[in-house]
Amino acid sequence: MLCASLAAVLAVGAVAVAQYQGQVDVNAVVAPVTVRKASGRVVTGVPRRSFHLYVDGMEVPIRDLDLESDLPISLGFILDTSGSMAGRKMTGSQQLINAFLQHRRDDDQLALWTFGDERVMERFPFGMGWYLLPRVLETVKPWSTTALYDMVQRVPDVMEKASHHRRAAILLTDGVDNASHISADEATALAKHLQTPIYVLGVEPPPPARDVSGSSYEEILTLIADASGGHYRRIPRAEEMPGVVDELLNELSSRYILTFATSGVGQQKWRRLEVEVDRFDATTRSGYMGTLP
Repeated sequence: MLCASLAAVLAVGAVAVAQYQGQVDVNAVVAPVTVRKASGRVVTGVPRRSFHLYVDGMEVPIRDLDLESDLPISLGFILDTSGSMAGRKMTGSQQLINAFLQHRRDDDQLALWTFGDERVMERFPFGMGWYLLPRVLETVKPWSTTALYDMVQRVPDVMEKASHHRRAAILLTDGVDNASHISADEATALAKHLQTPIYVLGVEPPPPARDVSGSSYEEILTLIADASGGHYRRIPRAEEMPGVVDELLNELSSRYILTFATSGVGQQKWRRLEVEVDRFDATTRSGYMGTLP
C-alpha cells in the first residue's frame, strides 16, 4: 500500500516555487531536464529552440527554460545499511557523503535516511546543523537484510521536509534486494510518479543474481533511476566514491528547469510527459497529475 506521503505527491500536478526566478503559478508544472550526449556526458548551453515538450503525445509550448545552477539544493541521502554493505562499501559511502559536506553552500540542505534490517530510519533531517552529520554517520552500522524496492515508496517521506525546489534523492546501495514486499516492477512503476529524481550510485558491481523477470540487479537500478528522472551510475571500487562528488554535483547543476502552463480545466488525471532535445538525449520526470495544457 502506498504511504500517505506518496499519495499526497501523486495528487499534486502543479507547484509554486519561491526560489525559481521564472513565472510560476498554481497552474504551472515544473520539470527538471538533464541533457546528455550519446556518450552520457551532460550538456549545457543548448538553445531553447532545440527543446520540444509533449504531454500525452501532443506538443505544447514551453513557458520558461533556465539552468538551475544558481539555486540552492536539497539533497536527501538514502543509505543502504544491510549486511552486504559492511566494510569498504560502507566506508566509501560515508566518505562520499562527507565529501558533499565540503562542497555545500550556505543555503544548501542535506538529509540522511538509512534502510536495513526491515527498518527505515530518518537519521539526519533537513534543517539540522550540518556539522552534526559526520557524527551521525559514525554511528551507522550495517546489519541484516535489504528491502531496496520497498525503499522507493519512502522517497516522498525522505524529501517531505525539504524547502528548496531544486532537489534530488541520492541512493547509495550495492543493489542487492532480499526482503522487499513489492517487486522490482512495482518499484519502477512507483518511481515514475515521483516528483524527486533518484540518482542511484551502485557501490561496486552487484552479484549476478537475477529476479524472476530475468533482470539483473544493475538493470533494475537503472530502470528505477530512469523512471524517476534520475540516473544510475556504478562505482567499480568503493575507494573511488569520494571522487564522484564533483561529477555528480556538476550534473545536478547542469539540469534545466522547464515550466509550462496547464489549463486548470477538465479532467484531473495522470499525464505522460516527454521532452526531446535536438541531437541530444533528455531525461525528465515521466508525467504529472493534472489537466492538459
